[in-house]
Amino acid sequence: MKPQQNPGIGCISLILLLAIAGVLIAGCTDSSSPGQNGQVSVPPTVTPISGKTKGPLTTVPASPTQDRSGPFIAINPVGEKKIGDVLVISGTTSLPEKTPVYLSWTVNSGGKKSISNKPVLPGVNGTGHFRFVFDTTGFKPGIYTTTVTTGKNGISGSVQFSLTGTYLGTDTPVYYSGATAGSSGAPAITLRPIGDHAQGDVIQITGTTTLREGTLIIYEIYPDYFENAVKRSASSAATPSGISGDTLVIKGTGNTNTWSCAIDTEGYEKTQYIVNVSTMNENGQKSGIFGSAHFTLT
Repeated sequence: MKPQQNPGIGCISLILLLAIAGVLIAGCTDSSSPGQNGQVSVPPTVTPISGKTKGPLTTVPASPTQDRSGPFIAINPVGEKKIGDVLVISGTTSLPEKTPVYLSWTVNSGGKKSISNKPVLPGVNGTGHFRFVFDTTGFKPGIYTTTVTTGKNGISGSVQFSLTGTYLGTDTPVYYSGATAGSSGAPAITLRPIGDHAQGDVIQITGTTTLREGTLIIYEIYPDYFENAVKRSASSAATPSGISGDTLVIKGTGNTNTWSCAIDTEGYEKTQYIVNVSTMNENGQKSGIFGSAHFTLT
């Protein structure tokens, strides 16, 4: 399962996704395989927002000069964003459904960074679409020049947007290696109530923690029937939706810091989901589940 998308900790997300994929295979007879970060048959991935985006994807013309006489990737306008906003990079393409597209960007005059990849999803009138969701809470302000491409054949689209505000993140993640969950001296990680949502929403998940600023937090989201097979019904998806990702603790007030992530539920199964949050040490070992919450997609 993948996302958060704090650009810069991709390897950890990949390890997590592979680990979760193993759990899913062991826990159910169906195989799974997510969207970004190696998720499980999962649709798009994630990263936080200051609110939520509801409903199906609305297609907005990307550019009046977009050449659509041949294969194309067209990205919808993004506009100006503030740190802490949800960032949605979406668009349309002539590429066939399930074709992987890759997103990269440069910030100001920096080097190009590969950020994420997703499969093309079905659209209308034979035109596919894609959507990438990011939490900008830990991003750096600047001018982002973003490209979505197939990685070959020169088929690509680009868009530029500005991100304003004060940098809240850290360039060096902190790996927690203290007391494990449930033991004396263990840190606290809370999740604010998520509530129920419609399939296709971009959902913000936020919480607080006593962990120090910059600590890496791992989140895992999956159908509750993974933990209780009795809840799995005949209508349950053959390829369950789920996602795993990472985010960083942001400085709060006093001894209480904050964390956040967001998930894109487009294409997810309509069922109840579990959200677990934990930490990881430098050896890739998780220290147990520190916080948990539920929500339902309808």
